[in-house]
Amino acid sequence: MWKTLYEVFLFLCVILSVSTIWYDSPFQTEILYSTWIVFFCDYIVMLYLSEKRWEYIKKHPFDLIALIPLDSIFQGAKLARLYRLWRIKTIAKRFSNPMVGKAMKYTPKHWFLTSFMAVVLSTIPFYFFEPLVNSATDALKWSFGSILFFGNSDVEPETFIGKVLIILLTIIGLVMHALIVKLMLINIDRVKNYRQKKRSKTDAA
Repeated sequence: MWKTLYEVFLFLCVILSVSTIWYDSPFQTEILYSTWIVFFCDYIVMLYLSEKRWEYIKKHPFDLIALIPLDSIFQGAKLARLYRLWRIKTIAKRFSNPMVGKAMKYTPKHWFLTSFMAVVLSTIPFYFFEPLVNSATDALKWSFGSILFFGNSDVEPETFIGKVLIILLTIIGLVMHALIVKLMLINIDRVKNYRQKKRSKTDAA
């Protein structure tokens, strides 16, 4: 039960952190700091519980970098924004690990079908409600752009429906990126294990 509640809490953190990209909320700073504190605590606890702590650090180098508030060091606004986007993506990706674990139970065909359906269905409200979208092609670009490119600067929704859709599509894209990376790592491990077994058989012969 506690594990499920924690996973729901992490998912809410993902929604809040991703929403700061498009929502100029008066609580934006508080949201970013709060999610960073949760991220920091999660990282420290997992590091403490890990039997091989140095191996854990080497496996999660980007998480460690995301703990450093470099956006306050950068002088240029563009660099600060890029780092902030990267940190939000890193934190959101870590918080979405429970979703990735559940999605790994399904085949890649299911992942891509779900993403495709999300893209197709989201083009309809984009086309009808967003004043900046002038055609179905524009709506499709918005949907694809939101899934493929995290924090896509070309997509600037004005309506509440558009912003909600962009946030959901961004989270789907984030999970998809994590799934693809995880699948690639699994296949790399399989190839390594296969080569090691083949080498062992050759040496034994």
